[in-house]
Amino acid sequence: MTTAEPPPNEDSPAEPPAEPDREERQQAAPDEPAAGHADEDFDEGALGQTATVINNFFAEVQARNATFGMAGTRTARSTSRRLDEKEIEHALRHFVRPPGFDRAVTTLRERRVVVLAGNEGIGKWTSGTALLDRVRLPADTVVVLSPRRDLEDLLSTSFKKNRVYFIHGWTDDKAEKGLRRFTFDTLSANLTRAEAYLVITLNRAEARFEPEAFEIAWEPPDSLKLLEAHIGMDHPALSEDRVREHVAGLRSPQRVVELAEQLAGGARHAGEILADLDGSTVVQWFDGEPKRSEVLAVAALAFAYGVPERVFERLLVRLTSVADEIERQGAERETRPIGEDLPQSRKLWNSRHSLIGVSAEAGEPRVVFCGPRHREHVITQLCLRYGYNVWEPLREWIRGLAGELPEVQVQVAAGLALLARTRPEEVGESFLRPWAGGLVQERLTAASTLSMMCVDDVTAAIAFGTALSWVENAGQPQAMTAALAFAGGLSIRYPGEAVDWLWYLSLRGIRVSNVAQRALTLLFQTAAERDGEALTGLRLLAKHLERDLAEGMPPQLARRALGAVLGVLESDRLESESPLMTWLLLSQPSSAEPIGVLWAWTLHNAHHRAEAVRALCRTLQALEGRDGAVAAAESLGRVIWAILPGGVSVLVRRAIDRACSETYARWDPPVAKEIVLALLDAGTRRSHQ
Repeated sequence: MTTAEPPPNEDSPAEPPAEPDREERQQAAPDEPAAGHADEDFDEGALGQTATVINNFFAEVQARNATFGMAGTRTARSTSRRLDEKEIEHALRHFVRPPGFDRAVTTLRERRVVVLAGNEGIGKWTSGTALLDRVRLPADTVVVLSPRRDLEDLLSTSFKKNRVYFIHGWTDDKAEKGLRRFTFDTLSANLTRAEAYLVITLNRAEARFEPEAFEIAWEPPDSLKLLEAHIGMDHPALSEDRVREHVAGLRSPQRVVELAEQLAGGARHAGEILADLDGSTVVQWFDGEPKRSEVLAVAALAFAYGVPERVFERLLVRLTSVADEIERQGAERETRPIGEDLPQSRKLWNSRHSLIGVSAEAGEPRVVFCGPRHREHVITQLCLRYGYNVWEPLREWIRGLAGELPEVQVQVAAGLALLARTRPEEVGESFLRPWAGGLVQERLTAASTLSMMCVDDVTAAIAFGTALSWVENAGQPQAMTAALAFAGGLSIRYPGEAVDWLWYLSLRGIRVSNVAQRALTLLFQTAAERDGEALTGLRLLAKHLERDLAEGMPPQLARRALGAVLGVLESDRLESESPLMTWLLLSQPSSAEPIGVLWAWTLHNAHHRAEAVRALCRTLQALEGRDGAVAAAESLGRVIWAILPGGVSVLVRRAIDRACSETYARWDPPVAKEIVLALLDAGTRRSHQ
């Protein structure tokens, strides 16, 4: 090994890194498609992540109640990804064809594109998956595109042969009727030439096109047939008239599936399950005109669900005090003598209350609702029945909970996400807007609320629009809140857009940039942990970096851009103190391409070179003793040396050689010589040409 010369002092090199030729890029990952071919599908891919609960709360949370009182098993799905065979089979295992399905199949086969228009929650996702499954070949790839693509973007998309595309919950529904028809004719022609198919779903009650055109008014499948498909025709519940009447009136396949799952579990009687699902238990309780103290207790639980009993009592006392103070406004302040009698407050939820109970599954007693759907039904009834005297205390009390324990903040976010399904303006004006520009804990709670809203298709779009409204011309605190939100649930729903906006925010002023850089790192850490699907995000980040630096950036902005990239390159996995890049290089060999691009640019910049070298050596050190270590180092080296110019390459090689052979941190031994040589020698062919 050689001794490295000190790096030059320039902030940015005189010449940009050289573009590697196609042969060199192909050698960077011999077991994967060449970069050129991978990039062809770049816009189609996504961080295919799902999560039952969005759990990026930026703080330690005691969250034993995993669903946070939100019933059902819906996941937050990425709006742009690829559907694998298992997911398609799972979606269609009990599929019942809804009215119009055969016509939709015919339209899709003849015109290559069909639009399913109907209310949210009537099974359009499953129906769209079934349609694509009918026209695709066994080896075809099903690609889910972002719903934020507009018609102009779709017309410019290079559709691939034998691909089937899916856009769920499309948001571009504003074009004039005649223009839409003309545009869809053109889109149909493009898809026909590519031998591809496209299914689009819209959350709108009525179709706008003529029946023979592209758009079909969609209806849910027959509810009784769907229930029979799930539990079998011989299940005892199907013989009960009440069950059949209830199911026949349902227009939500999700509710039918939820009923089927609970009936199959056999833990509760059918009547009890129905009362919970349709909200009749909650409605009957409110019909009984409960006392003020009882209403406040139920309202408090809706936004502080599942917290320890001692914490809930303290929060309930605070809500009661706020309500008392508001009632006294405009009148002389009354003083109440301290009486000898003490209210038996715990009796409310320890005496078989119809709505509230106590769970001690995890040790310490926690206050919960008795039914899985009680929480959302309570919020609905509070909105329908009560006004200022209940909601004004709740607003003031909820705003104050942003400064509470992290576990309470999470529950507040979950409650507001449920409220946003019916009152999105209330959530935005009363809570999100003031929190976004507030203190740190308030901004964290606002970001968590947007994350929780991403579980629902409709509120996810609202959450994304809200975050965008904070990005520009809204103040630095709001921009920092947006950055936190893009690292949470929005990074699951809108993975590509989240990378785009965090990259943009990382180039803003220093305060916003610092938060955005940390959020960008967290995005990749959580993407890797959920499904190991950070690859597309890395490719997108590499494209941003190459484009912006190649076009020329002021040194200050270049430092911020490369600082954001270095934060990702030197990060650890969430669950261990091991380099994230090491894990990605070994688990996803094709990641060597974008990771190599990112490292080449950081090594190219003299200001960040020393830090980039240290991070690279640590990554190489973690490869030692792992299967595929030498191959990973070679793949990474080929990409790096193919990009760096010759003069800079010499300096970087020497710096890596010296740093990896020395103990650059007291607790780290030198990197194994075999791995270092694999990296350094990977570019030998090019250097001798």
